[in-house]
Amino acid sequence: MQNKTTRKRIPIRRLEQERLAALQARERRRTISRKVKWSIVLLMLAGVIAGVIYVVVFAPYTALRDMFPVPGKLISVDLIVNGVSHTVPAEGTLVVNPADVVEVDDIHTDGRFNWGLRLSSSEFPANELLEGRREIRKFWPDFDQEKPLKAVVEVISGSQPIGHFNMVVRLLAKDWVFKAQQATSPQEKLRYYERAARLASHNALILTNLAQLYAEQDEWAKAASTYEKVAATSKTASILQKLVEAYQKAGKTEQVLTSYIRLIEASGNDKVPFYGFISYLNAKRNPEQAASFLATNLNDFPKPYQPEVYAYLGTLYGQQGEWRKAIEFYKRALAGGVDNPLIQLNLGEAYSRVGNYRQAEKSILTYLKEKPKDVDARMRLAAVYQKRKKDQQAIKTLKEIIKDNPQSLKAHLALVDIYEKLKMDKEAAATYEAIAALAPDNKVVHYNKGVLYYEMKQYDQAAKAFAAVLKLDKKDIDAREYLVEIYRQEKKPRKALAVLEELMKLRPNYWHYYVKAFELYDQLEAYEEMTKTLASAVGKLPEQPELRYFLAVSYEKRNLLVEAIHQFEALVKLAPKNTSYLMHLAGLYEQIGKTEKALSTYNRVLEVDPENPEAQDSYLRLKMREIEKK
Repeated sequence: MQNKTTRKRIPIRRLEQERLAALQARERRRTISRKVKWSIVLLMLAGVIAGVIYVVVFAPYTALRDMFPVPGKLISVDLIVNGVSHTVPAEGTLVVNPADVVEVDDIHTDGRFNWGLRLSSSEFPANELLEGRREIRKFWPDFDQEKPLKAVVEVISGSQPIGHFNMVVRLLAKDWVFKAQQATSPQEKLRYYERAARLASHNALILTNLAQLYAEQDEWAKAASTYEKVAATSKTASILQKLVEAYQKAGKTEQVLTSYIRLIEASGNDKVPFYGFISYLNAKRNPEQAASFLATNLNDFPKPYQPEVYAYLGTLYGQQGEWRKAIEFYKRALAGGVDNPLIQLNLGEAYSRVGNYRQAEKSILTYLKEKPKDVDARMRLAAVYQKRKKDQQAIKTLKEIIKDNPQSLKAHLALVDIYEKLKMDKEAAATYEAIAALAPDNKVVHYNKGVLYYEMKQYDQAAKAFAAVLKLDKKDIDAREYLVEIYRQEKKPRKALAVLEELMKLRPNYWHYYVKAFELYDQLEAYEEMTKTLASAVGKLPEQPELRYFLAVSYEKRNLLVEAIHQFEALVKLAPKNTSYLMHLAGLYEQIGKTEKALSTYNRVLEVDPENPEAQDSYLRLKMREIEKK
């Protein structure tokens, strides 16, 4: 018996044709009797029945069963889909599209002959596939294209099913794309592209269109995820740029940064993505975080970009005050060939911050060879000269800056600072005049100019400068205090008092002003004004002993001794152990003839200070006078 695996099969369609020809031949052969013919048919039928019974009853004896020609088991089905052969094993699945044209070419079973086989399905008239080519759409004209349809096709021999295979009808990715292109609703278009992407998960064009639709719907996380799938196979700069943008809109900062690195690598000599990356990193991360990210991912950058990364790391470390690290990376950037003069300037700043002024000078001078008119760099050079005690070179540099930029307030201020430190007052004053012309509304400039003139004893110029301050700020206290001293130095007590009165209004509880006012009133012998001013001050600050003392003295100077005594009596209550106040009060008692009160007061002094010689002498003197009177 021939082995099943090597047995040559005869296609069903050919067998049918041969059978029909044989029947026609028998009709023509009249020499064969009908009895003989029916005998043969009955014998064959009996053989088939016996074979079926034998197979069913004696199933374990498979070797004998194979001797019978009746099919008992489906092995596979050969189908032609759109002119292309497909072999589907028993229980296998054939996936077709509604537009496909399908026919059954052959059925393979375990029998020797395949006569009488047919197809059956509850979903469609499957047997028509045996009759010729059929378009799948014919079977399902109202096919719901949203969901795949599964049909089980039974292969039947006689009346007995011998196996089945499956047919799944669904749209292909291109069909969903077509439907998407025809859709008018953005939601429908998106849904159709999603189905197409599920069927063609590696199709870059479909995925790109789907990602774009997600972006149009502001579904940026989905857009980014889809662009990632495209970028897995298509690492073009355009796709990676879209990926970066999607992550940015989705707020995925870390993914933006890593995607930027991939974009930089794909962009070749185009440095726009690199500068975009630096800008984004600077906006989204503080200097410490940015430096950490760059240091961690440094080797992921293409080698031509690494020196640029070194330069940026130098700047980031400088922003953190890690100047030694900044120096290290700036030097690596220069060694890598970065042609940017600003690195030399920044390197000079870093050297200055660590106190290496010699190298700072060298780096800044290197920068100035490329940018000789850079005012900021020249200012930094002047500062370095100062640190290196090269004051004349610093002055020369600043003068050159001012010559080129007469309006440079910064250069003027730096120059005046050097002049003041070197005690070059005349030069400093001239520079202050220039600064005041440049910044007439800057009260600090006028104030500093006034202080300088005051120290130079040029009181007229100082007074003008402080007057300019008061014009800008009517409540300024410091300028007024200087004016008081200027007028005192110029022996102009009345002007000094006028300014003091303004100060006492601004700071009514500051008793030191009243001390100065007392001195000025005394110079003018304006005792009534003195009394009036001090009485007002005592009313505001009754617990301040100094003010009450000056008020008492003002009464005494006017020879109003009783009023003076009242003030001193109040004063010793505030300061009962102040011997100076007690001695003054005792003396006033003597002047008005109240000897007993004077003695009592001198005795209080001695209780506080038993060794006080003045109190001892005064007490004995009064005692002796009293004894002499008796």
